[in-house]
Amino acid sequence: MSMPLKFQFQFAGVDFHRPSSPHRKWLRIGLMTVAALLACVTYWFYLHHLTHGAHPVVRVAPPVPPAITTPAKAVPAAPSAPAAVAATVAANSSVAGAVVKSAKPRIVVVGNVLVEAVENVATAAKAKMTPTAAPVTAVPVIETVPVTVTKVVPLKPVAPRPMRVRTEQERLELAGATAMASVIELADRYPDSYGFEAGDFLSNAKLGAAVPVYTIEESGRAGYQPGQAIKPLLKPAPRWVFPVMMGDRICCMVEVQKTGRDYVPGKGSKSLAMAWNKITGKWPAEAGFHPLLVVNPAVPGYYFTVPELPAQNITDVSEMFYLHPDTSPAEVILASWR
Repeated sequence: MSMPLKFQFQFAGVDFHRPSSPHRKWLRIGLMTVAALLACVTYWFYLHHLTHGAHPVVRVAPPVPPAITTPAKAVPAAPSAPAAVAATVAANSSVAGAVVKSAKPRIVVVGNVLVEAVENVATAAKAKMTPTAAPVTAVPVIETVPVTVTKVVPLKPVAPRPMRVRTEQERLELAGATAMASVIELADRYPDSYGFEAGDFLSNAKLGAAVPVYTIEESGRAGYQPGQAIKPLLKPAPRWVFPVMMGDRICCMVEVQKTGRDYVPGKGSKSLAMAWNKITGKWPAEAGFHPLLVVNPAVPGYYFTVPELPAQNITDVSEMFYLHPDTSPAEVILASWR
């Protein structure tokens, strides 16, 4: 009687004959993994052989450009050099050809090295055969630069620009305009204090002609006799007044004094303008009267005199603010000035 033989395998005490054995399962997985790795390695070697197969490489030497010779005298070369160089080149070339043909694909690099050596030997031989030019000594060339002599013409001195000198009258009027500008600036805030009315436009104000001011010296005052003419005793004082006019109306008077050589603008006076309006209204120039302003440096205020009146007179301008103004005798005022 024959019995079927069962395959029994046991390694290191592990039983592999049972299909349900876990060790049998892991053995199967290990074998499959090893087989897969071997297949991958084999395929990789196959691809590497296809892509990196050695092929014979034949290098072609680039053509050597002809040497450029110069008309300078050439140095003669040794007669035996060309033949020796040619034989050496031929021998090396034949050896290189035999090596290239008989070498295996993986050692073609050795042939390339030999070819490069042959090319270097040939290049050196041709360099020896090429005549070299003798060194040329440069001769310095001296260039002559023409020198141009320029005549220097002295510049004429520029005359200074002449400055216009103002006359005394112009300087006086300029000081009066400056004084009026100061008054207009103040009148913009206090128009009534300087004789302007509500409907006046300050931009329409104008400066009138200068009114001279006179004085009587101490000697004239001391020796004055009643009835003596006043006009010959009057001397110009270093002072003027300018009327600031709005149309035909005098709004105020501005003062200008002369100090040394300078004309100094002064302040404005509304009361003097009002008094002067009454004086010129009572004794107008159309009737032949020419009132004059008089000052005493030691006494503040202004006085006036009308020389055309029969009685000689000097009157304080404040008299014109009374209800019935009248002139004062000259001897009375001059006596008060002593």
